[in-house]
Amino acid sequence: MNKEWFVFKGTHHLGPFSVEEMAEFYQTKEIIASTLVWKEGTQKWEPISKVGTFTFLFHPELAKTISAKTEIELPKPMPKIPVAKPAKPIKDEASPPPLPHIPTLPKAPIEAQDDTLFDDDLPPPIPLDAIIDPTGVNKIRFQQAQKKSQLSKYFLALTAALFMMIVAWFVTNEKDAGIQMRIKGIMPVYLEKLEMTATKNTPNFEVDMALSLDSLNLWASTNKSGEINTVIKLTSIPKRVLGTENVVLTVKGELKNHIGKFTRMFLTEGSKFLPGEYQVHVEGRETHFINRHFKKLSTFKFFSSLNKSYSFDGTTLIYPGTPREFEKKMDEYGASIVSEMLKPFQDKLERIRTFESLLNATSQNYLMELEKAKTGKAMASFEGKFIKEISPLLQALVVKASELARDPMFGELEKTNVVAPYREQVLLGKQIGEMASDMITKTQKFKKLTDKDKLDLRSEFDKRARSIKLQIDLNIKKLDEQISKISK
Repeated sequence: MNKEWFVFKGTHHLGPFSVEEMAEFYQTKEIIASTLVWKEGTQKWEPISKVGTFTFLFHPELAKTISAKTEIELPKPMPKIPVAKPAKPIKDEASPPPLPHIPTLPKAPIEAQDDTLFDDDLPPPIPLDAIIDPTGVNKIRFQQAQKKSQLSKYFLALTAALFMMIVAWFVTNEKDAGIQMRIKGIMPVYLEKLEMTATKNTPNFEVDMALSLDSLNLWASTNKSGEINTVIKLTSIPKRVLGTENVVLTVKGELKNHIGKFTRMFLTEGSKFLPGEYQVHVEGRETHFINRHFKKLSTFKFFSSLNKSYSFDGTTLIYPGTPREFEKKMDEYGASIVSEMLKPFQDKLERIRTFESLLNATSQNYLMELEKAKTGKAMASFEGKFIKEISPLLQALVVKASELARDPMFGELEKTNVVAPYREQVLLGKQIGEMASDMITKTQKFKKLTDKDKLDLRSEFDKRARSIKLQIDLNIKKLDEQISKISK
């Protein structure tokens, strides 16, 4: 069995092999029709499909005989070439000539081009005998040659590569890795604001914040890169939040590559979070990436000095909608709050003015009846009008004022704001009723009313009416001032 054929793939050749072995390689698809072959005595490498010696490979009947392990009749005469020794490399005179430019061959089926069978790094030809299994059966597998490890060469290269990796890692972590504000569920105006803060090239540490549309996530951006552990304290600005109570809350988290997401808020004051404007205080600490990954190094002063601390104070709008929507909501909310705050004072003012009307009606009726009365009994007409027209309204006002003064809600208001309290209205009602009753009694004692008697009665009535009117005017003034103050 003459071994004279060499197989070429890439930049290496293997062989020599016998025709029978080549036939077996072709049947197992370890070589294909476009594989270049050569033997000593031929001028150039040629595809196996163009070599007459291997014409039988492409004949179906002969291919079946090859599969059945039958003996193959080869074309005669076949030149006899000494078989190369397996353990020795091919000598230069027996080596194939250098390849000229090889035209691109048709691509074989993917399954036939098994690159695992060939390795571009193989040394000169490996004899087939070196890869015969213990049973003596040839199982051709163009295996990769194992390179001898040369630790002396690789150690320096490995050290240099490790150093370059550390330098690259440092540069990557310290350099701005690119700011990508891909945040869903946030208004574009706030996304733009966060991006502007993140891209600021200033030495000072700056932070801005925005609330998601569902009010569940709080986003923050900073002009500093790296990983910064932060504690953020938010304090509501009076009259700039959608609520009346003060709110103080804290969020904790990490700002990484300029951006951070916070999902938990801790209330330290107030019953709930109120959207609006807040004062922001941020405390941040950046642990250098060397200290994060090599914690033992942080015990050294040089490495611990690489860590940085930051602080920031400012204001921000934390509201899910646009700033314009917020201002509109503030106007609506402010109007509703003012309306609610004004209600008790407007109610008081309305009741006080009712007392004033009843006092004026009482004075007018008494003086008119006194002017035309001849005797004291003539004042019965005034008494009738007072009891029928004025007294019921007066009593209703006094009873309601007494109830409001004892009401828990209004009672708390009375404690915090003593402007014209309801208990003063109770006293005013009683004074008007007592004045009318007393003047009726005094007038009816006169059997005959002289001009002097009428003058005295008129003078006493005016004195008592002016005293009540003075109290009413004072209450009205206080209420007007309070209403004006709240409305501003």
